[in-house]
Amino acid sequence: MPKPMPGAARDQTMLRRANELTVLAVLRDGTPRVMRDIADQTGLSWRTASVVTESLEGHGWLAGTEADAGDKRLGRPARRYRFRAEAGHVAGIDIGAHAICVYLADLAGTIVGMHRVRVSPGEPAADRLAAAEATVQAALDAAQLGNADVWAAAVGTTGIVGLDGVVTKSAVLPGWTGVDLGGRMGALLGRPVTVANDSNLAVLAEHWRGHRADTMIYLLVGVRLGTGLVIRGQLHRGAAGAAGEIGEIGEIGWSDAAQRLAAAAPGHLADLDGAARHVFAAARHQDPAAVAAVDRFATDIARGLTAMVLTIDPDVVVLGGGFAYAADLLMPRIDQRLGETCPHSPRLATSRLGDEAVGLGAVRLALDTVEQRITGLSSGTPLTPAAISASA
Repeated sequence: MPKPMPGAARDQTMLRRANELTVLAVLRDGTPRVMRDIADQTGLSWRTASVVTESLEGHGWLAGTEADAGDKRLGRPARRYRFRAEAGHVAGIDIGAHAICVYLADLAGTIVGMHRVRVSPGEPAADRLAAAEATVQAALDAAQLGNADVWAAAVGTTGIVGLDGVVTKSAVLPGWTGVDLGGRMGALLGRPVTVANDSNLAVLAEHWRGHRADTMIYLLVGVRLGTGLVIRGQLHRGAAGAAGEIGEIGEIGWSDAAQRLAAAAPGHLADLDGAARHVFAAARHQDPAAVAAVDRFATDIARGLTAMVLTIDPDVVVLGGGFAYAADLLMPRIDQRLGETCPHSPRLATSRLGDEAVGLGAVRLALDTVEQRITGLSSGTPLTPAAISASA
């Protein structure tokens, strides 16, 4: 066992790590900066900023470039430093009822590769898992990346997902309850993989690249209803990953709300998506039965949403999911019902990310995992890309 460092040495090591993290934080936005700017923005002395920056460059976190050709200042052109986002990559995997999509991103969150395949809602669990594995491999091959290049990965899927990566309940995908997605995808990539409910990842993506509110609810509206929560800028999953599962209360009526909506379609179409689309179209033409069905559907949504709004008092509720195309019909009705009960009725908005929300949320969650490894690395361990990649 190594001997503990003396107090002064330990303090110096911790100070060096704090300075490294400060410099990285300034350069992570991707803008190349000269040393003077780095020192000014970090509050470090020029000498300290220079030592730390050169060390980070040597470790592979930063790349030095010559100053812009248009820099007319006298003397030798100042060297600029940029964050090497290409040093590592993350994967965001969206396993849905109709499609599987894999996004690959660098450490700045820039998407460098994507692969998508269509699947059937009735696909057996084993076939869906095999398709997910094949899609991940196809995305890696297309981006010319290997498993070792992926530092972290996250998966989004329908259902209630435990913090251990196991689907504890799924009413949509056959055989999906009990599937250990974290273990299966982790074995494929050779490292731990985080798994979360699709609504949770959608709200995380909206916070990152969509509406960016500090406290928000993502309302997934489709053949099923679900929610994801961001509270004070952080994804809120709860103690076991079941936060926001308000639909589990049968009296609220979320579990069969789409079926009641679809029942207003002529002939009671078996395809819920198609039947709902027919009802929404008829409601726009003021068909009385369709209007009544949409009114009832909005009331069902608002019943559960009101309880959540009263609990966390969000800045915004973002509507997404398969029925988002009917936002023009649903949002005024939901807004009216919220206003009847809630002292503060939040702003309602449609998703800015659409079908990409879950996959991008998975990317963001994987990036957060990398960030946690960087900030959590022992100050006695050199801060290198290899150390972060190996710390999974």
